Amino acid sequence: MGADQNTPGSGEALQVLDSLDAIRRRPGMFLPDDEPLAFAIVSLLLETALRQSVVPLTVRASADFRAIGADADWLWRAPDGEPYHFDRLIALPGGIRNSFRGEILLTAFAPFWAAVARGRVLYRSSARFDDARVLREAVGMGAFVVIVAEAAPAP
Repeated sequence: MGADQNTPGSGEALQVLDSLDAIRRRPGMFLPDDEPLAFAIVSLLLETALRQSVVPLTVRASADFRAIGADADWLWRAPDGEPYHFDRLIALPGGIRNSFRGEILLTAFAPFWAAVARGRVLYRSSARFDDARVLREAVGMGAFVVIVAEAAPAP
């Protein structure tokens, strides 16, 4: 049966959004609006780590950053060795309804983020902070650390 030409939206092309576009268009569905951005992102990363039984965890806040550290790399690889994707929604382990892993929020919203493994910067989202600054922030937090900037750079 064909679409009625008088139906609202008929004749319009169906637009399929990728996960990042969908998240960026509706940030209120993924982030609380009453918390600082870096706090909200690190909170979801903390839940992601806890749901994978990653312990011990270290969480730190400074004037410029929020960070989460662990003794194991829980963000880049799944237990079966497959890399996680920072550009699509992935459910949290355990079949938790309407849940998702936090790393997509790094890609969608973080003004700056970096991953440090064993004293080496694995990834830095921009040149906003140099490796030396990132490494100073990661000291004493564990073998694997994710650092998220509190705010966007000043113009």
